[in-house]
Amino acid sequence: MAERCHALLSDEAIPYSICGGVAVCLHGYQRNTVDLDLVIRSSDTDAVRKTLEDGGLVWNQAQVEFRSPAGIAVQFLIAGQTAGKGSEVVIPEPTGEVNVEQREGLVVVRLSRLIEMKIACGTSNLRRTHKDFADVVELIAAGNLDSSFARFLHPSLRPTFRELVHATNATDHE
Repeated sequence: MAERCHALLSDEAIPYSICGGVAVCLHGYQRNTVDLDLVIRSSDTDAVRKTLEDGGLVWNQAQVEFRSPAGIAVQFLIAGQTAGKGSEVVIPEPTGEVNVEQREGLVVVRLSRLIEMKIACGTSNLRRTHKDFADVVELIAAGNLDSSFARFLHPSLRPTFRELVHATNATDHE
C-alpha cells in the first residue's frame, strides 16, 4: 500500500511522508502494522482525497480514513498540528531534509522526527504509551542510538529520550 500511495501522490506532485508503524519498519525495527499513516499538509487535503479516490481507494467517513481494495487503512496526520495533547512538538512538514528522507524509494519521516512524534504521542495518551515508547526503545536498539541523539530532538523530549536510552541499555546488559 505504501508503494501505491507513493506512486499516486508523487504523480500528482503532492508532498507526503510516511510515519507510524510503516516508518518504524523502514527505520529498522520490523513489527506488525495494520495501517499506513501519512503526513500531509492541510492545504493538500482535497487534492490527496481526489488522488486517492481516483486511484481506487475508498473514503470511510465513519473511520476518517481511506481503505484500499484489500481493506488496508490509510490514515492522515496533518503537518503543523500538535503531535500529542499539550505537546510543544508539532507534526513536521512532509518536505525538507530536516523532516524527511528516502528509504526504499519512499518518502519517510526522518528518524529524529519519528521519535519526537512517538514520544509526544506516548507522553500525552496513556493508551498509546506502551506502543509508542516500545517503538522508540526498539528504534534505539536497532539504530544503536545513545543519549547524544537527543540533540536532534525537541528540547522538551530530551529527558524522556535519555531515560528510554538508559532503560534500553540496562535491559540489553541484563
